[in-house]
Amino acid sequence: MWAGWYRAAVRYCVDCQGTLVGSEAEACPGCGRVMPSRGWPDDALLGTTVLGRLRLVRRLGSGGMGTVYRAQSRDGRLCAVKTLHPWLSQSDDMNRRFRREARAAARLEGPHTVRVQDSGELPDGTLFIVMDLVDGESLTDRIERNGWLDAPTTLRILRQLALGLAEAHALGLVHRDLKPDNVYLTPGPAGDHVKILDFGIVKYLDAALGTVGQTDTGRVFGTPEYMSPEQARGDADLDHRSDIFSAGILAFICLTGRLPWEGTDPRAAMVRRLSEDAPRVTAVRRDLEVPAGLVDLVARMLARAPADRPTDMTEVVRAIDALERDQDTQGAPRSPPGRVVSPEPPTSDTRRVTRGLGTGMWSAGLLFFAAMAGVAFALARCTDLKGH
Repeated sequence: MWAGWYRAAVRYCVDCQGTLVGSEAEACPGCGRVMPSRGWPDDALLGTTVLGRLRLVRRLGSGGMGTVYRAQSRDGRLCAVKTLHPWLSQSDDMNRRFRREARAAARLEGPHTVRVQDSGELPDGTLFIVMDLVDGESLTDRIERNGWLDAPTTLRILRQLALGLAEAHALGLVHRDLKPDNVYLTPGPAGDHVKILDFGIVKYLDAALGTVGQTDTGRVFGTPEYMSPEQARGDADLDHRSDIFSAGILAFICLTGRLPWEGTDPRAAMVRRLSEDAPRVTAVRRDLEVPAGLVDLVARMLARAPADRPTDMTEVVRAIDALERDQDTQGAPRSPPGRVVSPEPPTSDTRRVTRGLGTGMWSAGLLFFAAMAGVAFALARCTDLKGH
């Protein structure tokens, strides 16, 4: 049964998410964050046990869908437990979507996706899934630290990302929320190993599962900065090519440290994305030496029309393999003579670019688009009524 459900809430640091011993600590011992004026926030789940065997020992992060915890079993094994925010668990629609996440992710067994071990429901109705714990850092953290990544590193990351998505697409799954926060880099003997996280708003394409059409036209899910044009419009026929577009944005950010489309706010950037082609990588960072084939590949992935993008992630992998063979033959691209190209230090803009749907600004952007879709529908309905 449920152990520790009635225990007192444990406080945590708002920056590093670390658990705090004592509520009166003036600063977090982990990151040095000074106690907020209202005191440290608390979390009633910290220290509790789920499934009778997994103790939640630390918060790993919180986003628009829920909170992720590090959990430890009685035999010392570690895993991750993701809970859906309680207010979302009360929604039948979100409840169904979260359960679909567990079923969908459980079908993914490749080396570049995170394995789902179990799922369940807390006594208060909060839903959760148990996943493998991923060590390393997110692509967000890597770009924030370095400013941007070189072409060979970007190719390695993009190739593994494409392999993981190819597996999902072959099963009829579209991620729909690719962003730097959902791409994890774990250390390995051959370099960074990519793991894709969070199929939380996945859309089934497999009609045999009876789930096609559960996301209606006009429903916009995802993180605005990384959405494909068709996803931003709420198109009902969204397919795997939307993920190709989002992966293209990630490659663009890796190489340049900025988004392809920028604006004064998410709304302005979205309008530009729907009406303007993406700039080429070399137009944004003229100081970089990037293989022409990689520039062309990113441009194709960022095509506004799905038909103009690579047909699937397998084609992306083949293109990357060809580029890497060329680099092995010709040598890695070098900086122009007399110039030293080094990563730029992360700026506030870079940090803003790589963070996902965790701030009020991005949430406001989603609400705006949802509201605009509702207004457009209402106007169209009024016009129809007048015509009759």
